[in-house]
Amino acid sequence: MHVYHNACKAKCLDACVVATDDERIAKAVRDHGGEVIMTDAACETSLERCLEVVNRLRRRASKWNARKKRGDSSSAEKQTTKASGDFDVVVCIDADEPFVQPHHIETAADLVINSDAVVGTLVRPGANEEDVTSADTVKVVTDEHDYALLFSREPVPKRCPMNSYDATVGYKIRVGIQACRCDFLEKYATLKGKSREYDKENASPPRWKNGKVIVDPDEPEQNRVVFAGHGVKVDVVEDSFVPGVKTPEDLRRLNAGLGTGLVNDLALTFLVA
Repeated sequence: MHVYHNACKAKCLDACVVATDDERIAKAVRDHGGEVIMTDAACETSLERCLEVVNRLRRRASKWNARKKRGDSSSAEKQTTKASGDFDVVVCIDADEPFVQPHHIETAADLVINSDAVVGTLVRPGANEEDVTSADTVKVVTDEHDYALLFSREPVPKRCPMNSYDATVGYKIRVGIQACRCDFLEKYATLKGKSREYDKENASPPRWKNGKVIVDPDEPEQNRVVFAGHGVKVDVVEDSFVPGVKTPEDLRRLNAGLGTGLVNDLALTFLVA
């Protein structure tokens, strides 16, 4: 709910909803006064989920307009929120990013509003070797104009020896927020089959441990956009940004930071065990 309430404060957003296929999450959000749109569990990426949400909001707007033309002012319509209609940009925020603030949301949206990119996302500097080499973090390689060239769960860009951490490299790690042009979402859905075959050639290399190959983590969805030749614009968050909570170890570190004052955000004290 912390992520949801922060998102609602972003002035650039006309509406804010939680998209999920889990009834437990839906109930928790509704119990706290938030709006939920249930999506298909078959959605494989966040942008696919966003497309389903956008299409549902369009249908909702169409129904509302039809009711108005008939002069129908039912109580059901009055009780629903303003989340309906068509939008220029959709901003998807991962639920495990409690430190994303309204200005981060506005920055991500501006990346696609003020450029020819179809997707915009934020990155943070890699904190240390563990942060960079973890398969739980997505690393980003960009060109000189801050357009993404590759997203990988491996430590990229790489120097010899392969897969090793290099303290002299300025690694960029993606933050769980991305903006996308709504008119591109339909196109994104059509990239699914073709881009997946392409992804196999450009996928993150397999990870090894004790002489055995670890099962590859999911390939970053942004590669589907990049490999198809579309622009993904990137911006860097402030150095003080606190990474999201993706693993139990992340949660333990966050709680420790709150306890020692290293993380100074009283609104997050609910995370303390």
